[in-house]
Amino acid sequence: MTSSDLFLAAAAKSSSSSTSLLFILLIVFGGLYFLVLRPRQKKAQAKARTGKSFEIGDEVVTIGGVFGTVVSVDDEKVVLATGFMEGDTPGSGQAHHLTFLKQAIARKVDPPAIDATTTETPQVTSGDEADGDAKGDSSS
Repeated sequence: MTSSDLFLAAAAKSSSSSTSLLFILLIVFGGLYFLVLRPRQKKAQAKARTGKSFEIGDEVVTIGGVFGTVVSVDDEKVVLATGFMEGDTPGSGQAHHLTFLKQAIARKVDPPAIDATTTETPQVTSGDEADGDAKGDSSS
């Protein structure tokens, strides 16, 4: 073999190894995109939609854990009424008004679902408890 043949063989080997290296790098970066970057973008888009979806009267929670009712909404700010207790009316003047940036609103609070079919808590009685009482009485 001449030196030129050896050079051509080495060049052919390096091009196939560089092609496989390029292919592996593309797979790694594609996986990184779908596992890390894309979910982060979706979460940011969902958060942007949440910031725009509340209206006056909605109950929200802030990123600091403060619950309140939206009183007014501005381009940058949201005013929440907090401090209502059960039975208080919103017009009673007992609420505290706090101003937050829109970015500080984490989410809307969903009202609790009330199931009309179960209005009272069921009494659970099992046959084992009754048998246990009877057995306890007979052994005394």
